[in-house]
Amino acid sequence: MSEIRAAAAPLLSRMLIALAVCLLFSIVAGGLLAQWLSRPLVRTAQSAHRLAAGERSVAVTPGGPAEVVEVSQALAALDAALRTSEGRQREFLLSVSHEIRTPLTALRGYAEALADGVVSGAEVSGVGRTLVTETNRLDRFVRDLLELARLESDDFRLELQPVDASLILRESWQAWQAVCVQNGIVGRLELPPGPLPIRSDGQRLRQVVDGLLENALRVTPEGCPVVLAAYPSGSVPGSGLIAEVRDGGPGLTEADAAVAFERGALFARYSGERPVGSGLGLSIAARIVQRMGGRISVRTAPEGGAAFVVELPEA
Repeated sequence: MSEIRAAAAPLLSRMLIALAVCLLFSIVAGGLLAQWLSRPLVRTAQSAHRLAAGERSVAVTPGGPAEVVEVSQALAALDAALRTSEGRQREFLLSVSHEIRTPLTALRGYAEALADGVVSGAEVSGVGRTLVTETNRLDRFVRDLLELARLESDDFRLELQPVDASLILRESWQAWQAVCVQNGIVGRLELPPGPLPIRSDGQRLRQVVDGLLENALRVTPEGCPVVLAAYPSGSVPGSGLIAEVRDGGPGLTEADAAVAFERGALFARYSGERPVGSGLGLSIAARIVQRMGGRISVRTAPEGGAAFVVELPEA
């Protein structure tokens, strides 16, 4: 028995040495693997914290396994998207600030003239009309900004109920006829003879159509057409609605159409070149249509200008 133990002792010692070497190798390999996995994750986490703190153009160095590289690439894409979005917001705020400053300057100038007695007699009424016009411009900006803020909040609600879209569109069209006549614009209403039943928020639908008509009438020159058309999206009544506002104005390029419903995008491009509003109207219309479950798009109109198409789903 002792001879067996004596013969097994060297074998056992060699096995223990091999186990110790394997254990040491495993510890070293595990440590190196942990570093290989953790270092890119730590760098990615540090980059994410810098982005969360407001820093932009953060260098994200990809490394490690494929999954970590994918996370790094996604973080770099997020950084680029944030820079683009914040850049557009800055441009929008600069444009709106400039547009607000213009009526404020006029208001202050005329107010100082009235206070100093420079304007008197028959000139007062003209100055009053100018003050009212500039005040209305400021009021429009504030209302548009508030409306956009409400549309982007979670507590915005729609009152969906069965309505006749034909009546709503006719009322909207009638309200804008004076503007057509005043500007020498050829208006045309294209509706089917019967009703256009749809389940929607009638007040919000009217708001969308009014906004699109106002936009079309603003850019359409004298003697050119503006068309309001609507028809069912299917053969069965109540199967949905398609409404179009088309104009004979300067129209939009493909690049314009791609950003037409972004806040202030067209305003920044065409301010000073063609008549523009607050830069928020199309964005508001797009958000209302989305809230109603529909979609809005823009294309070239047969009349030569732009055609804004609103598609609402069936009841």
